[in-house]
Amino acid sequence: MVYCSQCGSKNEEDNTFCNKCGSALIKTKYFNIKACDDFNLLLSHQNQKIVEELSLSVDAYNMIIENIKDLGMHNYKEQLAIYTDSQINNMDALSKIALITLSFAKINYKSRGAELGSYTFNLINIDDRLDKANQIGTLIHELTHHLVSEIFEQALMYLLEVKKSDTLEAFVWFALIASPTSLLMHEYCAHTVEGRFIPHGYQNYGSFNNLLDKYFDLENNQDQEAIHSNLVFGNSIAEDLISLLEEFITPDLRQEIMDQFKKDFNYAPRYDQILLESKELLDDEVKVSLINILLGISFDLARKNDLNEILNNFRTSYSEVNRS
Repeated sequence: MVYCSQCGSKNEEDNTFCNKCGSALIKTKYFNIKACDDFNLLLSHQNQKIVEELSLSVDAYNMIIENIKDLGMHNYKEQLAIYTDSQINNMDALSKIALITLSFAKINYKSRGAELGSYTFNLINIDDRLDKANQIGTLIHELTHHLVSEIFEQALMYLLEVKKSDTLEAFVWFALIASPTSLLMHEYCAHTVEGRFIPHGYQNYGSFNNLLDKYFDLENNQDQEAIHSNLVFGNSIAEDLISLLEEFITPDLRQEIMDQFKKDFNYAPRYDQILLESKELLDDEVKVSLINILLGISFDLARKNDLNEILNNFRTSYSEVNRS
């Protein structure tokens, strides 16, 4: 029998999805039905030791990527079933990207504020005053932030043998924003994935450059090393997420995205931003070990500092979004 890591239900070993809640089943002895709804329990010395000493394997990482893809595809097919073939064929590229995004996270459309879009607490905020091309790029960018969070959440589920909870999600979000280097990795990854699916020459690394200006001294050798290592870390995760999203964003849909950009932008592509793109990738073992290291550092930060108010606020936000 296989226990669902989301709801704890028993399933036959050959099941792909949970009979009760529809979640993709992760068939490994490390997943069970233990709950973790308390920060004191989550951040125990025992759990910190597990995260620091029990290394995430490449096979486990690949299983996590596959699980995220399978659950997204399950949700995507459920959404498509609502529409007729004629309605699907008549959808524009933006509607199709929105449908893919909704298979993983929630979307909130806003009409105020300077930000084109943002991601926090399983919710993507996007300004619907943007032209369709910019909305497409923004949705892919912010969806990537969500998928990175999912990777780290499921890594912690794997290591600690627990199911997902608001508490777990709140801690992982803290881990991903707790330091300038993790922010840089996260942002570069999102830009890289977005750049794969929009036309060449329309990449904009503005938010990445803002982080560089705010937190790093480009003349400092130590900062240069930190920038480079986290750029390659982000690029390596991006490579996996690009492969995942290519299961949803087909060549035909990519062409529709290209056509939408040509329609909405009346200026020639600019290639100066492409200089920030990198082909350098980490070895798989190094990549997964860095996930362990980032989580371990975050345990140390949380245990040494009084962060209850921050973590509780994060948990409240996740609870509100997850139950909305």
